[in-house]
Amino acid sequence: MMAEEFGYQMSPRPASVMTPTVGAVVSAELEKAINEKPEMPLWFAGTALAGAVFLNPLWYQDDPPLVAVLLPLALTLLGAIFSVYEYVKHKENVQAMERKAAVTLTSPWQVWPCRLEELPGGKGPGMMLLGPDTTVACTFSSPVPESVWVGTPDGRGVFWFAGDLRFGGLMSVPGGSPLWWAHPVPTPPMLAPTGRRQEVFEEAIIHQAVGFAFEEWL
Repeated sequence: MMAEEFGYQMSPRPASVMTPTVGAVVSAELEKAINEKPEMPLWFAGTALAGAVFLNPLWYQDDPPLVAVLLPLALTLLGAIFSVYEYVKHKENVQAMERKAAVTLTSPWQVWPCRLEELPGGKGPGMMLLGPDTTVACTFSSPVPESVWVGTPDGRGVFWFAGDLRFGGLMSVPGGSPLWWAHPVPTPPMLAPTGRRQEVFEEAIIHQAVGFAFEEWL
């Protein structure tokens, strides 16, 4: 699904061409994902150390108890399983980031009217991309910069998005700065009905998204 399906505008060239800083942001995020090392939980490290020290068969003379033999082996097996799990999870995270990075770099900027709301359950800031009838077309969990969060009147504004609505991408205010990542939320939150003032704001930003002129930003 793209913005043009709703009648909204899209940039004539990829976001990375129109906004060179996109490439640097994507590269930094991809490098971060690649270099992120899985950490062993403290509870596991402590249990393994205790088992190795206090249940080591070498502490016993002739006939060590069965638990002193089996528990270190079980801890070793558990550590191996945990390591494999973390390796697979890390590989999947890197692959997901590579896919998102490739799409973001080659995608055009899409113009979207958005509603900024706190996600329920203490999940932080959210961005709801609105359709022409003001329904929520997609919901993102997004670390919106404080200046943008505070500076958006009534939490309604026009924003740029580059990526795939299924697994996220980069958001920006018109002009391409600042940039921040947005991640899709599987189930859109239930929002309270808006008042007339908010409806007027949303109708206005939808009109802006339809008539947006990228030429003014080139």
